Amino acid sequence: MLPYQQMLNYDDSRPEFRLIDGPSVRQGRLQIRFHNRWRSICTQLTNWTSVDTTIACKSMGYSDGGFWKWYRRNNDTYPFVMPHPECFPDAKSLWDCQGFKESNAIPLSENLCQGEDDIGLYCWGPPIFTGWAKHWKGLQILSSPFIFVPSDPDMVSVHRESLSRLEYVDIFYAGYNAETKNTTAAIWIEGVPPILNGLRIERSARDGVHFYEPSAPIIIANSTIVNNRGHGIAIDNTTDGRVFINMTIVAGNYGDGIRYRQKAGGIQLVRKLIGREQRQASIYYEEKRPRVQMCTEHSIPESLYFPHLISAYLPNGTAIDSEAPSPCWTVIYSLLFFIEERKIIQMFGLPKLTKFTLSLQFH
Repeated sequence: MLPYQQMLNYDDSRPEFRLIDGPSVRQGRLQIRFHNRWRSICTQLTNWTSVDTTIACKSMGYSDGGFWKWYRRNNDTYPFVMPHPECFPDAKSLWDCQGFKESNAIPLSENLCQGEDDIGLYCWGPPIFTGWAKHWKGLQILSSPFIFVPSDPDMVSVHRESLSRLEYVDIFYAGYNAETKNTTAAIWIEGVPPILNGLRIERSARDGVHFYEPSAPIIIANSTIVNNRGHGIAIDNTTDGRVFINMTIVAGNYGDGIRYRQKAGGIQLVRKLIGREQRQASIYYEEKRPRVQMCTEHSIPESLYFPHLISAYLPNGTAIDSEAPSPCWTVIYSLLFFIEERKIIQMFGLPKLTKFTLSLQFH
């Protein structure tokens, strides 16, 4: 019998509090479901006590937490004004606190929160909802093997394609890492993701599927990802950008159905309060595929045009016979050199009247 099948008492309910606009469901802007609407909590520039923030996190099923930061208020008309929760340490939820007991007396006027910020919290520690101890960790898939395949018929660009597949697997009640005593995703994937097909992921203690820095297209088909306590599908820092989700149900999750965040790249300008501009570099370098590994392959197909990236790699400990020819060499077709005014002119399988300046770099 599986652990979750032994459960006689399990809390399937969802809290009436949540954290949004943050990196995870444990960190973000605090909201409350009140009068059939989700409302951000405005404290009127009043700091909550550590007891207040801890009870707020317990209201969401976490064991502890604290203040994180102030969020600039959104332009909406559904505030919830709570400057003083007045919680006691033995409270199990914010509804047990003195400030929440008289629900009809809680101000909901937008005028009270104009120009003020919403409170943001950060929760941590093992979950405390009923039945959490029966959860297991789940699956981790790191750096799946892959090949490069053409992205178009002309072979102008290529992309990674995983050699791995995860198909027809049911994952229930995953998402708790006993080693770190914290929640995790039912399936955690880093690098090139495998093709996901026919999965059923339910009741995870956190995200259903979490992709961290995927460097290839994400493909999910014929799957069901429902009733998880985090995001259904979380895609964080993708360097490829392509996501294909087909014939898949994502519903009833505590966080977002699909949370997508592209990896930032390039030069950004950030304006400071003093009016000066500061240049911040957030450049990432994507690994390029060599046209040939000249220690194992020794020719480049004639259909491929200049420029060529040629790699020379020998594993550590490779024996080299000084009397034998070098194992690293290659032949490049349609290569013509001309010496003209101390410049090296190169032509790679292009019209013969076209001239290119050849730049050689050695590392």
